[in-house]
Amino acid sequence: MPLTRRTCLALAVAPLAARATTGLVIAIDVQNPPFMYAGRDGQPRGVYPLLLRAVFARLGVPLRVICLPWTRALAGLERAEHGVGGLYATAERLARCDFSQPLHVETLKIYARRGGLRVFDRIDDLRGLRVGVLRGWSYGDAFDAAHRAGLFLAEPVASDVQNFGKLERGFLDVAVVIEQSGEALLASGEFPSVRSLPNPLTENPTFIAFNKSAQQRRLLTRVDEQLEKLRRSGEHARLVSLGLRD
Repeated sequence: MPLTRRTCLALAVAPLAARATTGLVIAIDVQNPPFMYAGRDGQPRGVYPLLLRAVFARLGVPLRVICLPWTRALAGLERAEHGVGGLYATAERLARCDFSQPLHVETLKIYARRGGLRVFDRIDDLRGLRVGVLRGWSYGDAFDAAHRAGLFLAEPVASDVQNFGKLERGFLDVAVVIEQSGEALLASGEFPSVRSLPNPLTENPTFIAFNKSAQQRRLLTRVDEQLEKLRRSGEHARLVSLGLRD
């Protein structure tokens, strides 16, 4: 049966209508506990889903938080298919995306095997080392520039657990891990040869971001207002504490 013009128009409009009913979509990393990850039921868990839902509920904006591998989340941001939560700002990203005010500030620590690197004061201390990182992640402009310059060898994997496993077996010299994530892994007792070094690599604010072509700057201004209200009321600190125990 041939398609009529009316049928063709209906088919063309259907995907747009379906997209309109889903509300705003923000992607998070599928495996970066305790900040953002998929629970056993596949649902978003951790600090950032709690903060995102609180902010957009106050705005009255329907929100769908989805968990994706970080590289897919970033690819979707590049194509303006969704926003991303928990993103670090870099010069390259700031040129292509609009950012909220900080959601939270993460402290990145250096973890090493006992008997390995003893002191970390600056990025140059990583010279010549095998450094475990997460695939698709930026660790700030200075770290990324040192990596591109060949100061150290970055070995990307999908999760912090994998990096700690490689450290334990001697396949890495150090790994870069968010402090709360690293301390939770150490507390598990599964990595007795791994320890954290005292000085942080950096403290990185995290943000909500949309591709500039999505034209969400006005929405982000409203998001910033709600984030400030959450902080002033103490609700932001409560949600972060709750998410860290999620």
